[in-house]
Amino acid sequence: MNRFRKIAGSIVLALILGVILLAFVLGDIAGVGGSLRLAGADPVVSRIGGWHLGPITIGGTTIKGRELRDQFSRELEQINSRSSTRLTNDQAIMLGLPTRALRNLEQRILLDHAIADLGIVVSDDQVRQAIAETAAFHGPDGKFSPAQYQGVLQNLRITEAQYIADLRRDIALGQMLGMTSGVSLPTVMRDALFRYRREQRIAEVVQVQGARMTDVPAPTDEQVKAYYDANAKRFDLPERRSLSFIALTPEDVAADVQVTDEQLRSMFNDRKAEFDKPERRDIDQFLVNDEAQAKKIVELVGGGKSFEDAGKEVTGKDVIKLGSVTQRDLPGDLATAAFEPKAPGLAAPVKTGLGWHVVRINKIEPGETATFEAIKGRLEQDYRAQVAPDLLVKRIDDLEKTLTRVDNLDTAAEQLQLKVRKVEGVDAEGRDATGKVVVDGPWAADMLAAAFRLRDGETSNVGETKVGHLYVVRADKVTPARTPSLDEAKERVVAAWTEVERRKVAVTRAKEIADRANAVAELAALARTVRSEVKTSQPITRLQSDAASGLVGPLVTKLFELEPGKSAAVTTDDGAAVVRLREIIPADPASAPAEAEKLGKELDTAAANDLASQLVAALERRYGVQRDANAFAALFRIEQQQ
Repeated sequence: MNRFRKIAGSIVLALILGVILLAFVLGDIAGVGGSLRLAGADPVVSRIGGWHLGPITIGGTTIKGRELRDQFSRELEQINSRSSTRLTNDQAIMLGLPTRALRNLEQRILLDHAIADLGIVVSDDQVRQAIAETAAFHGPDGKFSPAQYQGVLQNLRITEAQYIADLRRDIALGQMLGMTSGVSLPTVMRDALFRYRREQRIAEVVQVQGARMTDVPAPTDEQVKAYYDANAKRFDLPERRSLSFIALTPEDVAADVQVTDEQLRSMFNDRKAEFDKPERRDIDQFLVNDEAQAKKIVELVGGGKSFEDAGKEVTGKDVIKLGSVTQRDLPGDLATAAFEPKAPGLAAPVKTGLGWHVVRINKIEPGETATFEAIKGRLEQDYRAQVAPDLLVKRIDDLEKTLTRVDNLDTAAEQLQLKVRKVEGVDAEGRDATGKVVVDGPWAADMLAAAFRLRDGETSNVGETKVGHLYVVRADKVTPARTPSLDEAKERVVAAWTEVERRKVAVTRAKEIADRANAVAELAALARTVRSEVKTSQPITRLQSDAASGLVGPLVTKLFELEPGKSAAVTTDDGAAVVRLREIIPADPASAPAEAEKLGKELDTAAANDLASQLVAALERRYGVQRDANAFAALFRIEQQQ
């Protein structure tokens, strides 16, 4: 019996070891792979499908870290290629791009599983046809261009194999969804939404500004104290610092650059063509097929006809105006013929690969040869600008060494003949107590950030901005942020209380005006009671505004809630406003069929996308998606650190 138990135990142990070994052969073991993962290995971030044996998952399709990083990089590059402002890796991570990249990879795999299970096959002919019909791959002639095709894929940072795989998947998805390609919302729904979106309204607006409600009495001491007690933090005084600092840009040291005539003459010789002004000629031409036609035009002009009439008689076409050109702007033989005559007039006909040219020179602007003396000043300025950044680097090095030796900003500045600037009591934005900016320059933001990290009396390291500007700063005095007493802040408290009370009065007056306007009182006369006027807006839709009339934000919302001729009061940032609906301009889909069709397509696409999203969610439930949150987080923490 014991022997039987030993044999059975050995069999069970062998089976367990076999399962574990099989798991390693077929893929990582979900849940335990992280603890066994060797340093530097490519972690599994997500797994789609597979067999589940308790905590162990075997098989399935995995997405690993390197693959996800590549997808993240491709999507970031595509975003940056379409925008004038480039996102950094850290910014893209903060905006959630890694999650989107992972979702895209998972969706591809889920769809591949579904397509395979349904037995959908996309032929090579279907793929070739889809590529040939893609407008982005067409050349200037409107036909498929292999060069254009490869260029687009290169810009998208995707291989041809990856693109074909994605395209094959998209075609199969279209077959799988079937109905979504033809999904269409009912016409009555399309038209209703078109009317809602495109309806326009015209408003009459009266601004009731709090600043004009001057009949608010001065507050009592009790009111001032109550307002201060309820809003004390509003009157906090910011931390302020008195600073001593050195700040230098390349422009600041340009005057110290040593320059000789020999250096400037060398620059002049290297760049002479840049400064010489070539001769320019204003030229018209006719282009004909043979020499006989060219000579006929010359003959007609010699007989008294204008160049334009002679050329049109021979060619049936209007003159070609080349405009003001240099000799370099024209092809060889044509350039020689057009620039050989010494005076305006006809040039001798000349043949090029394009045909025969008959040229008329309308005007000659002589060229000028630059002299060293004439542009010496500009050369010196350019030379100093080129060398100044290198000199600034030397100044940075000298300042670092001197500060290390003397450990005093003023002494170091004196030895290096640098100017120390001093400011008293500035906030983190470089403003003094009156709000005036007293620390300003291309280095100011970096320097102030460093200054407000220092302890009282501490000097920063020599800093350098991203564009190479130098700064070093000492915190001479630190005044911490604090809440002032009522006596200190009384003037500000009274002003704030008065502003609030005037806004309250403005809101009350606006409501009174709206009520009286609804009772058929004249809106213009009511506007004059608050020293305002009626402004009529431009026609706007729900998604538009008209700043000139003050019809913005909540006023637009209220306008589209009103009935014609009715008014309402709306609270605004500086008080209130009265808005009255003057006219409704209905939208008719039949009057704008192109817009209605465009909206219909947008709605159909949205409906199809919604169905596709529901399909992906169903596939996730069917096949299962397991994500390793720790591996994902670690992967992009590393990205941020790098």
